[in-house]
Amino acid sequence: MKEEDKRPIYLNPLATDLPIIGVSSILHRISGFALFCIFITSVWMFDRSLSSEGEFLSLVADLNNLLALKAVFYLFLVGFLYHSLLGIKKVLSDFFGIGEELKSGTIISWIYNLIFLLVASFLFVKIFI
Repeated sequence: MKEEDKRPIYLNPLATDLPIIGVSSILHRISGFALFCIFITSVWMFDRSLSSEGEFLSLVADLNNLLALKAVFYLFLVGFLYHSLLGIKKVLSDFFGIGEELKSGTIISWIYNLIFLLVASFLFVKIFI
């Protein structure tokens, strides 16, 4: 007698119980895409800051006064921070074999995510408060 196939037909990513390693990997890809999308704004801000002293002071004044520009700057910093941290984790795993097992990979993912949350909170306080 043939055994019934118990594989799921539809995988809902919100209902699937992913380990923290998988969640970190997905967030790493999302942060990379977000950095790609926000790259034009960062180049514009960099160009504006280097064009002249008056433009630099104007950009600093805009960053102090405009909430939307502060939010874009914060999102860029946070995305860059997360993508960099998880990129370092990936390099350590790929080249040196650190965190390749499930238990060590889970611990390292939690450590990197906690570091990210602490630094992101510090940046939020420095930029918005």
